[in-house]
Amino acid sequence: MGIAAFVIQKIPYIIMPFIKSASNPIMNMQNEMKWIETIEGILGMLSMILLMLIVRDDVKLFPITTTKDKAFFALTVFMILINFVGWTFYYWGYQYGWLIVIGQFAVVLLYYLCFGLWKRNYLLVGTAALFFIIHTINGFMNFIMKK
Repeated sequence: MGIAAFVIQKIPYIIMPFIKSASNPIMNMQNEMKWIETIEGILGMLSMILLMLIVRDDVKLFPITTTKDKAFFALTVFMILINFVGWTFYYWGYQYGWLIVIGQFAVVLLYYLCFGLWKRNYLLVGTAALFFIIHTINGFMNFIMKK
């Protein structure tokens, strides 16, 4: 399930070469603070490892039996849908700072965080929460403060 969650989140990047966008500020982003880029990279790798390699024996493959399971699954789906809507606007040329920070930076990590809560992968929840903070700050610094 973790690999599927990862691939689903990467769909906008998979189709990116086929989209003729006038500009691509996310892929052309230059971080002025290299330490934040390093921390982001470490937290990102750790989150992906925990997403794909932590599988609990006591959690079903697709748990949606309890109210908690349903809520976290719904939030996971909601976060990835917000991300896809954000990418759609991005590809249409609506590349505004707040839209990028929310649609491409923040909700991706909230997607992983909600997925971790849904699958009871609490190590992923912890790293995704830290990654969310650092990644969103980085997006804020690059797309809102620089404007």
